[in-house]
Amino acid sequence: MRYVMSNKWSLTEHFVITDDSGNPQFDVRGNLGLTQRLTFRDESGREVAEIRKHLMTTTHDILIGGQRVAEVRHTGFFGEHYEIDSSFGQLTAKGSFTGWDYRISQGGQVVASISREFAFREKFLVETVDGGNDIFILAIVLAIDSIHDERRERERDDRGLGGGLGGIIGGNFP
Repeated sequence: MRYVMSNKWSLTEHFVITDDSGNPQFDVRGNLGLTQRLTFRDESGREVAEIRKHLMTTTHDILIGGQRVAEVRHTGFFGEHYEIDSSFGQLTAKGSFTGWDYRISQGGQVVASISREFAFREKFLVETVDGGNDIFILAIVLAIDSIHDERRERERDDRGLGGGLGGIIGGNFP
C-alpha cells in the first residue's frame, strides 16, 4: 500500500495520512513536543495507535490497541541508523533521513520504503509491503522523523545556531 503525507502539517497538531488516491486513511493528532504523544485514528474515529516520547531521551514507544508493541531509537555515532525493538520482531531503518530516502527492514527483507516526491506540493511517500502491519510502519516513520528532528535541533543548539521549524510532524522538541 502507498501512503501519502504532506509537509503542510509541520505547523499543525493535526493531519491526515491518505492513500495514493487522496482518500483519508488515518487521522493523526497531538504534538510530540508539547503533549509528548501522537494518536492515530481510523476512518470511524477509533484510536488505533499511539506514539509516546520518553522524557529526557529521544526514544519513542509505539502502542497499538493500548499495548506497547515497540521502542524506536537512534543508534550509533556516525551515519543514520534506527533500531526498532518490537513484539513483531527486530526492525532496522537505514538510509538518508534528512532526504527522506530510507528503508525499513526486518530479517533482511524490506518492509517499507520512504521517499520524498516533488510535485505541485512536496509529498512524503510510504510504501509498505502487502500483508504488513501498515499502522505500525506509519507509526515507526513518524517516530523516526521526530527523533531525527530532535537530534538535528540539539546539534544546532550545541553549535549555537538555535531555532528551527521542526520536522514533518511539527513542534519544538525539548
